[in-house]
Amino acid sequence: MKSSSEILGVRFYAFSQEDVKKEINESLKQGKQTRIFTPNPDILLKAQKNDALRKALNDGALLLPDGIGIILASRLLGTPLPQRITGIDMGEFIISEAERMGLRLFLLGGERGVAEKAAHKLTQKYPRLKICGTHHGFFAKSGTENEKVLELISKAAPDILFVCFGAPAQEIWVCENAERLPSVKLFAGLGGSLDVWSGNISRAPNFMRRCGLEWLWRVVREPKRAKNLINIPVFIEKILKQRISNPNKPCGV
Repeated sequence: MKSSSEILGVRFYAFSQEDVKKEINESLKQGKQTRIFTPNPDILLKAQKNDALRKALNDGALLLPDGIGIILASRLLGTPLPQRITGIDMGEFIISEAERMGLRLFLLGGERGVAEKAAHKLTQKYPRLKICGTHHGFFAKSGTENEKVLELISKAAPDILFVCFGAPAQEIWVCENAERLPSVKLFAGLGGSLDVWSGNISRAPNFMRRCGLEWLWRVVREPKRAKNLINIPVFIEKILKQRISNPNKPCGV
């Protein structure tokens, strides 16, 4: 049994990137439904106030620590996680495995036209990739509109569904609708990945990714994200309170 780190009520298992790849491969081979989410500090703060989000995260089979703040928090709490694992990097791995295994992928999310543009660029990069459908993310997540989207996905019968609404919408939507999509072996909540794959937004340079500064690149390129910076001291305060409440665990820094 893998060791784990509970951070603000959300449990991360201590998977390395290679561990995650093995888990994904096993899920795809066995055909059992698996949910992958990629919480960062901002998402954990949202989960503090949103029971549905916290439940959805803890119901996920694989939680990827997508944020250097998650790694530092796990070390401070004395239950260190091996490494930061970004959602978009795992998304690329899933895509390459889908191409290799002949599996069907559906892209759900983004503004109108973004998923289609991402599909076009991905199939240029992965010529044998089977993208069986796309749909934008701007629809009511319950009621008639949601039913139509579920019907569209069901007819497409994907093996893999990328849900890219951003948190908390994507996690809650997957939790509420997964059982109604039996063809899907793997759900992955991947936030703004479609914007990157479509070419609308560029990723940070490699040196910034290695240093854990991809978040800073996003703030510079998308100033609207700057409002999230006020959450950094809030996150630190909550982690320190959790640490004080468990004083006997050695720091893993």
